[in-house]
Amino acid sequence: MTLELNQLSDQVQALSATAAERLASLERQRPAAEARLRAIGLADDELQGKVRAALRYRWAGAIPAAEPVDAAFPCPPHPARANVLAADGSQVYPDRHGVALYYLINVGSIAFRHGSGEAPRVASRPAVFYEDADLYEEEGRQKPVEKIDAERDRRELGELARLAAANADAPAVALLDNGLLLYFSLQAQDRAEIKRELAPYLAHLSALRDSGAAVAGIVDRPRAAGVARLLHLHTLPMEALKDHADLFQQDADFRHLTDGALFADRLQPGERSALFENGSPANLDHFQPAGHSVFFFYLNPGPAGRHALLRVEVPEWVAHDPARLDLVHAALVEQCRATGGFPYVLMRAHELAVVTVAERRELEQMVVAALVRRGLSLSVSHKAQGKAWTGAGRRRYP
Repeated sequence: MTLELNQLSDQVQALSATAAERLASLERQRPAAEARLRAIGLADDELQGKVRAALRYRWAGAIPAAEPVDAAFPCPPHPARANVLAADGSQVYPDRHGVALYYLINVGSIAFRHGSGEAPRVASRPAVFYEDADLYEEEGRQKPVEKIDAERDRRELGELARLAAANADAPAVALLDNGLLLYFSLQAQDRAEIKRELAPYLAHLSALRDSGAAVAGIVDRPRAAGVARLLHLHTLPMEALKDHADLFQQDADFRHLTDGALFADRLQPGERSALFENGSPANLDHFQPAGHSVFFFYLNPGPAGRHALLRVEVPEWVAHDPARLDLVHAALVEQCRATGGFPYVLMRAHELAVVTVAERRELEQMVVAALVRRGLSLSVSHKAQGKAWTGAGRRRYP
């Protein structure tokens, strides 16, 4: 054992005290935040004007939609027949200390055909990337992990589009274990590069829309604070928005308040919050012009007595379609009945996607055998050999 836990005792005690005080502070903030949410109700022209002014300064808060922001909507009835589809991905990043440079993406998926009497249909689709175009940027640098993550996200969404086309015999809802925004678009500086990275992802969203399916991205234990930012904006006079610095100052009344803390006790089991449009630059600059602007709501999937909360992201063509929106709502509550708070199909898709340490070793052995048959002399770096001797780096590849 190399971690001297006894040296951390005092720090852990201090950590627990800080965490307890932070939780107590959030409890003190919640009543005032809920009162302000009720005061807004259905956003009036003045607040909508403030939102428009704030967005000019790249404010990334929640944009009120057509529903009162303090509303809570009960779970609609679940249809007798529905196809609930899910996909999740995992990756093994390139290892420059290994015998060859490559990376792996594995996508697991499930089609749960509710009411059909059929067993769920599952699949796992791995792919290895090893060409220069896969591994390197145009200027010769190795591809960053953010782009590998983006490729994984595109493949997850592409698998959902495939499943939706193959399961169009009943209303279908397609679920991702993540938000819908491809956040690589926030990090890239070249707009041409952003467009190139986003194009296939947006095409998959269009295919899902055209299939008639509803799509949703699910975020467990959400930490976003877009609605909290809206509460702060509500208090600012319009003239204060001329100094955009006021938008980004923390509201002393709601310091560290998250949307999850705000909605955790407001929603009864099965209820969802109002819809909001995501005001982030990635959404408004790239997704909205393509007809896929991302909206979100918060959902208490139940059961009674448990504080479970999900952030559910949907594209505008689901947000504006009551039938698709109700299907997402009902399907999520139904899928969470057996698990106590997270959709069963996403849990199963994750199981199918995850790459274990043993599987990684088997893949490396396959690579070694293929290279030996080519007559290549193999070696790993001294660092990699040292890790193998000490047992370091034992992990799963989610």
